[in-house]
Order: sequence, then structure tokens, then C-alpha cells
Amino acid sequence: MNSGIYIHIPFCHRRCTYCDFYLTTNLNLIDKFVDALLIEIELSASRYPDFIVDTIFFGGGTPSLLSSEQFDRIIKALLNNFKIQNNPEITIECNPEDIIADGNKFSELSKIGANRISVGVQSFIDDELKFLTRMHSGNDSYKSLEIAKKYFWNVSADLIYSLKSQKLTDIDYNLNKILELDLQHVSAYTLILEKGTLLYKEYVSKNLLKFVDEDNPVFYEFVNKTLKENNFEHYEVSNYAKEGYQSRHNLKYWNFDYYLGLGPSAHSFVHNKRYFNVKSVTKYIDSINNNILPLESEENLSADQLRNDYFISVFRSNGVNLQKYNKLFGTSFLNDYASVTERLINMNYAVIDELNFKLTEKGFALADEITLGFLK
Repeated sequence: MNSGIYIHIPFCHRRCTYCDFYLTTNLNLIDKFVDALLIEIELSASRYPDFIVDTIFFGGGTPSLLSSEQFDRIIKALLNNFKIQNNPEITIECNPEDIIADGNKFSELSKIGANRISVGVQSFIDDELKFLTRMHSGNDSYKSLEIAKKYFWNVSADLIYSLKSQKLTDIDYNLNKILELDLQHVSAYTLILEKGTLLYKEYVSKNLLKFVDEDNPVFYEFVNKTLKENNFEHYEVSNYAKEGYQSRHNLKYWNFDYYLGLGPSAHSFVHNKRYFNVKSVTKYIDSINNNILPLESEENLSADQLRNDYFISVFRSNGVNLQKYNKLFGTSFLNDYASVTERLINMNYAVIDELNFKLTEKGFALADEITLGFLK
């Protein structure tokens, strides 16, 4: 089984109010972080000598804050230490303002091995970007994707919808911009008020939570209909791709494959165990400088935990692979869940063939609720 590597780049110019990822705005630590990351790559490769990798994903934070020279060092370290398959998918997340500030970086990144770009545009509407406290404009969103397309054929855009006071015409405008640009992949997320974020605290202070509708079915159905009518496959609850352009790395999570997370706060799932790196750049660097992997904790999953994690992952995309389920748990999925699977099929929430039991489009809309019925 081929695995993936996720690298968390924990730096941003500032924190957006809706973001709950670990990050720091202390950009002076970038050089020390990159040096530490190169050592973590060596230590991790020694720990997992049998790890075969075919996807690498730079997420964050804002990976595009790193220079092309720093990416070159990191990618070379990965190639020199891990068993990397031919033609790996190498994705770098970018912010529009960084692309516009240095368009030449994309030419350099394409030469050193990156072959997929994911741009966090979030919207093409200035008022929406202002609400999300993004640093770029709607015009920047469009321009950044135009620049990315000059150097990469495989370009994805992130969109956020279900914003406060948003209308269907606003979502339609954003989707039409994506279609004009002829992109290969779209990640479309509803805005979720995560506890602890600045936006959540603001809504609590103004007693606005009761007006929030995070799961507006009209918006969700409109996004699905528009993208599917324009040759996008809805292959995961929040992700759409043209044929052949699914995110191979993100499918690792949704197919319950192994992945190794590097960098502060990164998570790993290897040999049916979960590992969690420290959520601190300085602690991360200190640990690495002492030649110690920066683990905060590790978890040996019980049989029930493993099964629960499996369902939480697979029902977001390709569903239960009947053969893989049997290999993982030593039993038949259809025997274990005969009554619930029959009920879901009869209600048109799921379909089954000789390989998979998966949710339909109707089932995708209720994926979280359906998954709960399988958890112990």
C-alpha cells in the first residue's frame, strides 16, 4: 500500500477569524523551522524504512510563504530519504497575495517537482473576503489562478460558502469565476464556526449563533448541481474534480490509507496507530535539535476506535471497500451491518456493488448523520 506525506507549514501573515489550524505569525522562525524539518524527515524515514510514498502535500498555515529554495531543499530531502514512487503527486497550498507578489516562484516550483497547486481564494467577492479577514481582493483571487495556470495544469481552488447574508447569486458568481478559469479541482466548504476561533467568539459576544445555518441544503444542492453540470465529479463531500484530477493525497485520508505528518501539530496514521506532533514551533525545533522526534502523544487504537475512524473517513468519499474491510477487521461488512445497510439502500441514501458500499448524492448531504449509525 502506497502512503502519503503531509507537511504542515505553520506560518501566516495573520490569523483569519474563522481559522482553527495551528499557526504562528512569527515569520522570523521560518529558517530554523526548515532546518528542523529536514532533520525530522531523516528521523522519520529511519523510523519507517518500509514507507512507500506516492503523494506529498504541503499544507498550513501558508506554505507559499516559503521560498522556492526552501521548497527545493525539502523536496530533495524527501526524495533522498523516503522511497518515493515515480510521478508522485506534490501539492503546495498557496495564498493569492503570495502568488501575485512573486509570480516567478511558480516557474521555479514547477522545475523542482511540484505538480499540483491549491489556491485558497475562498471567494471572488470583496465584501466576502473582508468578512473572512482575507488579505487579498476578488481580483487578486482571479489573477492568482491565472498565474498558477501558466505553470501548472493541475490547479485547485478553495471556496467557502454559507457566509452571513450570502445569497445564491453570490455563490453563482463565485462558481462562474471558477468555470471561466477552467480549473481541474474545487474544494467547496461551508463556513463552520469552530469553537475557539475569533469569529466564533465574536458571534457568541453578539448573540448571533442562533442565526447561523452551517448546513443550508439549498446552497449545498446548488453547488453540487452547478459543478456536476460542468463535468465535475462530486467525489468527496466537499470536493469536486474533473476526470483524472481527484486529489490523490486527500484520498489517502478518505480511503483510510496510511499517511505521515511532519511539522508542528501534524498528525500521522501508520500501522493502525495515530501520532500527534507538538503544537508549538519552538518546542518542535528544540525537540528536533536534540535529535528527538517532536511527538506530543501517540495512540494505540482499540478495535472499536479503528472501526469508528474507518467509517468517519470512508463515508466522505468512496465508501466501504468490502475487501479492505474484511482485511482490516476479519469480518464481513454486510454481515456486521446488514439491517442498517439494507435500510440505507432502500431509502436511496446508499448503493452497493461487488466492490463498495457507498453513499449516493442524497446520502452525501447527510454523511455525518449516517456515519453516526455505524459508530460504537
